[in-house]
Amino acid sequence: MSGRTLGSSLKRIAFGLYSYAENLLRLLLELLPQPLRYAIFKLLLARLGPGSVIDYQTYIRYPWKVSVGTGVWINRGCEFYGSMLAGNAVITIGDHCALAPRVRILSATHDYRELSLPDRAASVTLGRHVWVGAGATILPGVSIGDGAVIAAGSVVTRDVEPYSIVAGSPARFVKKRELSHEHSV
Repeated sequence: MSGRTLGSSLKRIAFGLYSYAENLLRLLLELLPQPLRYAIFKLLLARLGPGSVIDYQTYIRYPWKVSVGTGVWINRGCEFYGSMLAGNAVITIGDHCALAPRVRILSATHDYRELSLPDRAASVTLGRHVWVGAGATILPGVSIGDGAVIAAGSVVTRDVEPYSIVAGSPARFVKKRELSHEHSV
């Protein structure tokens, strides 16, 4: 067996062991009440702000690459895919964001221009007071400005300006978000 093949085999074995341990932890988290879940997520994540809730069935690959601000609501079944092998890409969620059920945020992908599909990664950032609708997907390298709204089912492939509403696949600008004066940030 060549050194390259052996190295590749060892990486696959290590990844398999990590995935196994991760699934055991996910099963445990599904059984625990929210206060205990919060404490465990506080240990695992790069940051978890006070008053934030991570609902059941949420999946976080490489939790130490995910930061969650204060007062964030991550609804049931959201998925966060970080990158382990492709650089320092992270996922950052600002204060007071709301993620509806089944939102996906990916900071990792593969380079389709090569048959070996090498890992590629770029950080994803959600500003403060962002609302992401059910089933939306946010792709690597995207920054979403403060107060933006991502419509349900949208696929966000590029940056979103602050206080913009975007929708579609790929997501396109719909209009500016208008806030009532009494609720302005």
